[in-house]
Amino acid sequence: MIGPVGSYRELGVQDHLCWVHGDRRDYRPRLSDFFRDGLKRGLRVAYLGSEDAGELRELLGRVVDTGTLLPREAVRVISFEEFYGAAEPVDPAAVIKRYDAATQEALADGYRGLRVSADVTDLVRAPERRDAFARCEILLERYSARHPLSAMCGYRRELGDAVTQFACLHAAVSAGLTPFQVFACDDGAVGLFGEFDQACQVAFERALRRIEPAPDDPELIFDMSAVRFMDHHALLALDSYAEACQVPVLARSVPPAVLRVARLLGLEPLGHVHLGGL
Repeated sequence: MIGPVGSYRELGVQDHLCWVHGDRRDYRPRLSDFFRDGLKRGLRVAYLGSEDAGELRELLGRVVDTGTLLPREAVRVISFEEFYGAAEPVDPAAVIKRYDAATQEALADGYRGLRVSADVTDLVRAPERRDAFARCEILLERYSARHPLSAMCGYRRELGDAVTQFACLHAAVSAGLTPFQVFACDDGAVGLFGEFDQACQVAFERALRRIEPAPDDPELIFDMSAVRFMDHHALLALDSYAEACQVPVLARSVPPAVLRVARLLGLEPLGHVHLGGL
């Protein structure tokens, strides 16, 4: 699923969703729906939280009431420290290794995959922790595009405008959170979705700074097939990113409207990005 999500029934076994809520009373019904759907799909579900294990299990027992007898291992509770560590800021690579281990364990135990959810507000409350956690979201997005891991990342509205910098790094979002999204394609490319104009220029530049090629990537490809509009500010930002990137940057499936903008403004071709189709 890419773009705004209206129903949890639309989500599959590899979707990465950003959900913004007011408090637990708003979050828990969505968590219940998300987990119930996962259990029906044959997934193991896991809830991550900052409370101790007993409190987490009690909360999950109230939330996940399927009306059927489930094996104990079908529903897991995990503390934040176990997955994200006690260090500040988080180590994105280490976090994804833990997600991979949990996903592979679920598969080995006979489940179709893993479905997780967490209210991560407290992990990004401090501004100095946001860059590392944003990179963690990007890696999680890439991982879920290729593996049977689906995740719902909860952020509370009290974070204000800071929420948008994380929402745009998820393939699926609740409507109205962000005009554009950066998502992962299943072949390793970075997908761009939505409208990229001057109003979101700062947000787009910040998202680009947080994207890093994988260690073994010979090049970094941006898939622009889902771009509805991109102005010259965004095109130049992409070019600046490509100039600083350690591997060649390519753009594929560039919409005709974007190509016209590049031509009209004399940006054909951009200095450091090869725009497919020019």
